[in-house]
Amino acid sequence: MLENGTQAVAVEVKTKLRKADIDDHLVRMEKIRKHADEHGDKRRFMGAMATFITDETAKNYALKKGLFVIEPSGEDVKVTKPEAEPRIW
Repeated sequence: MLENGTQAVAVEVKTKLRKADIDDHLVRMEKIRKHADEHGDKRRFMGAMATFITDETAKNYALKKGLFVIEPSGEDVKVTKPEAEPRIW
């Protein structure tokens, strides 16, 4: 979880990104939002998938669902924003 006080990003880390992992994380994001609401947490939550092995179909699916995708790029990492605006929970 990355946060700055008003926003938080829940990052799911996988060796190889699969559609099922993305669907699981979307369910998890709903649970995070529900828990936050029950405890008066007003932060805006976003989701991200971090992966070592990138499947382009799964990557595109994650981006269409409003998640960030984090993947290696040489000695750095590349963060790809969703196609539209990031989904907020």
